[in-house]
Amino acid sequence: MKRIGLGVGLVATVLLPLAFLLFGLLKARQTFPAILLLSGLWALVFGLLMEHKQERLYYSGFGVVVALLSTYLFLPLQYTAGLVLVAFVALALTQAVFRPGAPPKM
Repeated sequence: MKRIGLGVGLVATVLLPLAFLLFGLLKARQTFPAILLLSGLWALVFGLLMEHKQERLYYSGFGVVVALLSTYLFLPLQYTAGLVLVAFVALALTQAVFRPGAPPKM
């Protein structure tokens, strides 16, 4: 079975909101947050289900960060920045604890 790559999914996550914009389902100011949300969710799903174990945490963590960036449309900007900062810290701590691909500690 052929796997879908990250790039193909990201192209779809950009084109789908643009098509929704052209059909009138999204307003112009909603299109970019929709692209960020779909791209983040795709990176999260790709990281969890399709990527190799060593890079799974990296892709899924940054998927969460990109998806959180889309919240600037309905949350105040300082809350969005705070959420993104907390996600970066959580990602850094998680990678420091689990270190994908690192040899086990003795």
